[in-house]
Amino acid sequence: MIEAAVHLAAQPRLDTLVTEWRSETQRLRTDYAGTAWLGDRPADDTGLAGPDYTRRGVDVQLFLPDTHWYAVDALDDVEIQVTGGLVQVAATARQTQGLVGALAAPTVDFFEHPDGEPGVGICLSLRGEIWSNLGLSYRVSVLCRPDAVLRSGGRVDDEPADDEPAAGD
Repeated sequence: MIEAAVHLAAQPRLDTLVTEWRSETQRLRTDYAGTAWLGDRPADDTGLAGPDYTRRGVDVQLFLPDTHWYAVDALDDVEIQVTGGLVQVAATARQTQGLVGALAAPTVDFFEHPDGEPGVGICLSLRGEIWSNLGLSYRVSVLCRPDAVLRSGGRVDDEPADDEPAAGD
């Protein structure tokens, strides 16, 4: 169910090879970050989202556009952190703070490739009820064995052209 449009604006993915201090085992740390715009996207000239005060449900799973594709059987010791923070709530016509509603804590799951290719990718889940346009920043950190990555995800480019669907549309 999605009554509010969700537009994902991802930042470049960061991949780092790290060494665990106790075991000295090498692990791949991948950081995915960006903003999920719920409702309307912000205006290019002001950076502000419009004051659309309609009560809308949000229950959506969004593939991160630059996700790596992981081997399921190699994720037995994977560690994941996900954080989210509100970055914008649209102002009312009287220039006062608008209503937010509620968003449950963002969660992350692994989902199969939508085209049936091998591996699973990272999917950000958002649910709740909003009363205005919102911006939610997210960061997902994945720590796994390097051999868990079947193939590297694509790099994030600029916003899609007007005739291309955005992630989550």
